[in-house]
Amino acid sequence: MSLIRNSKQVKQAIDFTGIENGKIHPSDIDAVLEFDNEVLILIEVKRIGNDIPTGQRLMLERICDSWDTGKSIVLKVTHNFIDDDSDIPLRLCNVEKYYYNKKWTTRDKPLKDALISLGVKWNIKKLKI
Repeated sequence: MSLIRNSKQVKQAIDFTGIENGKIHPSDIDAVLEFDNEVLILIEVKRIGNDIPTGQRLMLERICDSWDTGKSIVLKVTHNFIDDDSDIPLRLCNVEKYYYNKKWTTRDKPLKDALISLGVKWNIKKLKI
C-alpha cells in the first residue's frame, strides 16, 4: 500500500520563477524524519551520478549543524530508476553518503538498513520500520 495520496499532485512541479534573486532561489528537501525535538534526519534523493547542488548542500548542512542535540544527519540517497513515469520506491534506494558532525562520509548501504542503524544508535523508539 502506497503512502502517496494523489500521484498526480506529487508530479506537479513547483515553479520558482519570480521568487529568485539571481542564482538564489527556494530549495526543497525530499524527506524529513524528526523525533520528539531530539533527532533530525534529512534525506535528499538523487539519481546515481548526480550531486547535490552547492546551494542545496549548504542549506542541508546548515540545518543539520544548527540542530542542538547532536542527533542530526543528512543522508544523500541515490536511485537508478530511469522511468520518469514511475514512482521511486525510497525503500529500494541506497545511502551514498551522509553528513554528520560537520563532515561528509561515503557510504553504500540500503536506506532502510541505515535508518534502522540510526534508530539503534540514537535509541529512537519511534523508528520501527
